[in-house]
Amino acid sequence: KMSGKRSSCGTGALAVAAVAVVVSIVLTSSRSAGTAQYPGVPSWPEVVLRGALSSWLRKAADALVPPANRLLSRAFDLNQFVSIYCCGKLGWPDVLHNGPQPGKVLAMHANMSKIMTRRLLRACVVADIFSEVRISDGEVDDDDRQYINTVLGDALRSDHPFTMKHSIQLQLEDVSPAMMQFWNTVRNDSMLPFSLAHNYPHTSQSFYQYFFVDRPAQGVQFNKAMISIDALEVGSLIHDFRWSSKCTSVIDVGGGRGYFLANLLRKYPNLRGTLFDFPPVIHQAEAYWAEEHG
Repeated sequence: KMSGKRSSCGTGALAVAAVAVVVSIVLTSSRSAGTAQYPGVPSWPEVVLRGALSSWLRKAADALVPPANRLLSRAFDLNQFVSIYCCGKLGWPDVLHNGPQPGKVLAMHANMSKIMTRRLLRACVVADIFSEVRISDGEVDDDDRQYINTVLGDALRSDHPFTMKHSIQLQLEDVSPAMMQFWNTVRNDSMLPFSLAHNYPHTSQSFYQYFFVDRPAQGVQFNKAMISIDALEVGSLIHDFRWSSKCTSVIDVGGGRGYFLANLLRKYPNLRGTLFDFPPVIHQAEAYWAEEHG
């Protein structure tokens, strides 16, 4: 009975995967206009459908892997995340933007030892950030092995329109330390993980005090991270909702530097926009609008 149940689950998972792949191919072939490397922003229904397909595919893959193996894999996801963080922090994806480069060039760029460069490059290949380019069929010295960005590595470039570089740095440098303190606050709701990790008073204001008052450099990174995340969704939200016929004024609560609002007003100049956030954030927003939007 157990064997039959597992076989049935596996068959069902494969069927779901097959349907998902077919629909994904249809979506890809009909996606909105744009360059081959940076396709146009998909419509909101398409975003929802792609999300559902992604969820189904993950469930299909999970059904084929024993639970203990899945759990172990998820526990070790942090290892890959740290490798991705280091790669982006070192700027390697920017170095590889124009084509393959040998490991020794990346080592020189980062001022790293050969052995640590090799270790990190192997980790980045496993994480699908880089691909190794075979330049010959014979033996190649580790220092001469060539690497190139994958599509994931491209998204770590500083100049990528949807760069995730700052989001990943924010996550590991500022958010992850708070997550490591989560256990210490599970039974004490008067303590906040973020405040505990960064030695701040346990109030709702500590997050903004940290980013926008005491550590302006981290605040700049926070804003860049939010803009890159907004860029993934703003296009669909602006283009798929009939703003001009639904409202005359828009208030963006917690809108940061106003990236969404600026793009909305650019498309609908007759709307009136109000940006609402903490005073330190608004000061940065004023500077950002003066620089970017006059």
